[in-house]
Amino acid sequence: MGLSENEQKVLDELERQLNGGKPVAKEKKTPELPGKVKYGRLLVLGSVLVVFGLGLMIFATSIQQVTVGVLAFLTMLTGLYLVSQNWTSKAFRESQPKPTQDKGPKPGTSGYFQNRWDQRNGN
Repeated sequence: MGLSENEQKVLDELERQLNGGKPVAKEKKTPELPGKVKYGRLLVLGSVLVVFGLGLMIFATSIQQVTVGVLAFLTMLTGLYLVSQNWTSKAFRESQPKPTQDKGPKPGTSGYFQNRWDQRNGN
């Protein structure tokens, strides 16, 4: 149900007062979705760091240097952290497209079969 012109003016005035006198945008801006490239880069960079750290760990073991081994371990942890950011980020989940909801029941649901049963029985 739409608003009348008078109600719309009152609503606009209330919104202006709530926003501290700033004009209210009529159109809703779509939220900026982060690019998938960022997450792909994090995944690739993290994987490369894990592999590099593992190689550095093997090298540190062969030359028997503890400090190089600790550096390798920290490199692997950094890589694992970057890889895990790809899967736990809230922005990544929000960047996925939302499934559209249809008005009618979908085939395979109980509502669909109930409707067919009702149609056959004349209800």
